[in-house]
Amino acid sequence: MVPTGEPVSLYYSSDFISLDQEVSDLRAPKPETRFCLLELPKDQLKSLQSGQTFAFRELSGSQAEQLPVLTVPVACLARVGGPANSSNFPEQTSQFHPAPEDLLRGGKARGAEYWENFTLTNETLRSGGYDHNPSIRTLLNIMKGMGYDHIATSTRYGDTCCASCGLVNTAELVKGTGFYAVASAESMQAHGIGDGHYCTSAGPTRGDTVGIGCMSCAKGKFLQAHPFSYPLWAQPKDPIFNKEIKIVVADTCPHKGNEGWCPGKTGQGNKFGIKNHFDFTNPPAKYDNYYFVWSKIECPWRIKRRYKQLSRC
Repeated sequence: MVPTGEPVSLYYSSDFISLDQEVSDLRAPKPETRFCLLELPKDQLKSLQSGQTFAFRELSGSQAEQLPVLTVPVACLARVGGPANSSNFPEQTSQFHPAPEDLLRGGKARGAEYWENFTLTNETLRSGGYDHNPSIRTLLNIMKGMGYDHIATSTRYGDTCCASCGLVNTAELVKGTGFYAVASAESMQAHGIGDGHYCTSAGPTRGDTVGIGCMSCAKGKFLQAHPFSYPLWAQPKDPIFNKEIKIVVADTCPHKGNEGWCPGKTGQGNKFGIKNHFDFTNPPAKYDNYYFVWSKIECPWRIKRRYKQLSRC
């Protein structure tokens, strides 16, 4: 039952919206392109049940400009509660959706303590034909089938003027190149200056940890899966799952402050059992902490030249 007299917050991923406590603000944390208006009489708030579905009316462009309403992807359909409460989705015992701000650097979901009470199901959960909390074995089988060598978890943190690879500007480094700048986990780097994070090189490849440091490159794809039990925001046919991307290491994801995601030593895994991690500065559209399968490549001359121009290493 949704409490009355309180604002209602709407969260969404995939083609549904989860109604969690509030109805006055109708703003989603992730922007999209289609605007819809919730048609829900106030007297119905007292009888809303978890799992109930209700419709949104899509607005025209002029209407959308005039109303501070919700933006949703693909289908204008909403559901109270999470997908675990609907017969269209499998029953889940670890329904868990960290807030977007908690997953950024400095956020609560970066630390290990945040995840202590979160139990991974370690089983494949399917929704619409794709996985959203598969086992590590399933992930490795998918990785091999796609022809890549390694797998990593991923987060995002935003561009910076002064990354650890020689105070390089991450946005300028990849501008116009088609590459994405990332910070690799501390465990994947070695031989840094000062605190060990400045101007690193690739660490040793051992115990499933892959060494990849400053001015190292890779190619890969995001999987249709993330380490949470709520369904994916993006759809299976979206470019983020189908287009191979290239990345270049420009920064370090230190273990301290990122204990849940970025291992500190070679051979160590993170809270999700994965031993490699990339923190994207500015990932592709519809990104949502998806697993990333990848292989190392030689950095092209344009990236090497840009690095030489921008980095103090």
